[in-house]
Amino acid sequence: MEWLFMDIGSTLVDEEQCDNYRIKETLQQENAPSKDEFISRMNFYATQNKDAYKCTLKEFGLNKTHWHCEYEKLYEGTYEVLELLHQSFKLGIIANQVPGTEKRLSNLGIRGFFDLIVTSAEEKASKPDLKIFNIALHRANCPSSNAYMIGDRLDNDIIPAIKIGMKTIWVKQGGGGLGSSDVLPEKPDIIISNFTDIINYI
Repeated sequence: MEWLFMDIGSTLVDEEQCDNYRIKETLQQENAPSKDEFISRMNFYATQNKDAYKCTLKEFGLNKTHWHCEYEKLYEGTYEVLELLHQSFKLGIIANQVPGTEKRLSNLGIRGFFDLIVTSAEEKASKPDLKIFNIALHRANCPSSNAYMIGDRLDNDIIPAIKIGMKTIWVKQGGGGLGSSDVLPEKPDIIISNFTDIINYI
């Protein structure tokens, strides 16, 4: 393996507080359900390998609210694992992100570990569209068979990466970790419960 590409949210970055604030603001809209009902429906869609927040908004006829990047934080041990991986592999990002990804990674102290950053805000293409994966592989000058995709979402990270010929590591963190790989035609190559577990496999 030459390259390890990674998602950011719920893979490297703990977004629990961000989600909490977004849900709180979402539920201030007229005709919003209770918090428990909203979260229950989000969890249901997550188990169906779908975009939980987007699907739940649609179900209740609500509008998307602001994402609070200021509450992002690294999962414990992420910095140390990236430091180790960077010694043996080229590291890249393939992520659906709002503008300013490089600055936020710098603020988190991990920008220097990544040789390539490809995000939806800059490329005008979003996962699971294979276009954003192709862009990253082309810029890395790396065949798909020589790269891993590491992420928490089966629908956004794992399924498209398999389609394009990448190896895959599913990190069962955050809402995406509620998904089911049993229904996939092809399973992830590696399944881990925490990003830090990756050092036991590669």
